[in-house]
Amino acid sequence: MGSVLVECDPADTIRVRDRIASDLLGRAVDPGSVGDVLLVVSELVSNAVLHAASRSDVDWVLHDRGAESAVVVRVGDGSDRLPVPRDVDDRDTSGRGLAIVDAIATEWGVDRTASGKAVWARVPVSTAA
Repeated sequence: MGSVLVECDPADTIRVRDRIASDLLGRAVDPGSVGDVLLVVSELVSNAVLHAASRSDVDWVLHDRGAESAVVVRVGDGSDRLPVPRDVDDRDTSGRGLAIVDAIATEWGVDRTASGKAVWARVPVSTAA
């Protein structure tokens, strides 16, 4: 399991992605699967930075169960506003984040916390035998 604090700065997304990629690749997670996890992380952290305007904490854990392995990512922030998937069309330049998370993750959700909320997603991954 890993954890990192994200300041209210979009550039921190890169630091978080690098840390998670290094951790998962070191645990023999397939690079393509790592890419899926990083895309979900990018969307969740970007949403927290953009909409919550507060520090965020990012946690991840690998559940290695062979064919059913997954990484659960959790991004907590200080806002109590719940995320809402948006309907977008081809002309919209943003608003697809939760649709991307929904397409990649087997499940995702939101938990209220004492300081705001935590958005989490379970991303299936392949690991080396």
